[in-house]
Amino acid sequence: MPDHTHTASASASASANSYETWEALQPITRPGEVPITTPIAWMENRRGDHSLALLLCRNDPHRHGPTDALACLALGEAIRTELGHYRGSLVHDARRRGASWQQIADALDTDVPTVQQLLRDWADGQHRLYQAEPVTGRLGLSTAEHQAVLALIPDH
Repeated sequence: MPDHTHTASASASASANSYETWEALQPITRPGEVPITTPIAWMENRRGDHSLALLLCRNDPHRHGPTDALACLALGEAIRTELGHYRGSLVHDARRRGASWQQIADALDTDVPTVQQLLRDWADGQHRLYQAEPVTGRLGLSTAEHQAVLALIPDH
């Protein structure tokens, strides 16, 4: 029987080390400086720290220079980009769980054709990801999975 206590402890330790590494990074001033596997919550936490620094020094704009403002912009953009990638997956999840196209469109404050295109774009991107890594088969959507997602879209 596996020792789950040791496994959980090792996982927590690895996660803590990853967070420490994230925290030790120099101020992020470009979205590309955010490591690709960084959780959105970590990005938002750090963006919030820079935002608070801006707020506390609002009467003295030269106190920290532009770093906090640039970090807020860069981290905000990194979060926006990451959420954009995640949206298609959430549309897929919502459809698979019975949400109507209109319900999803309402949740995204858009229209049904835009939501359907979002799902199509996500599925196509996931299929390209799978094709780039066909040996592992762990990333993206296989051809059959891709077709199954596209079948969710009317008139496809």
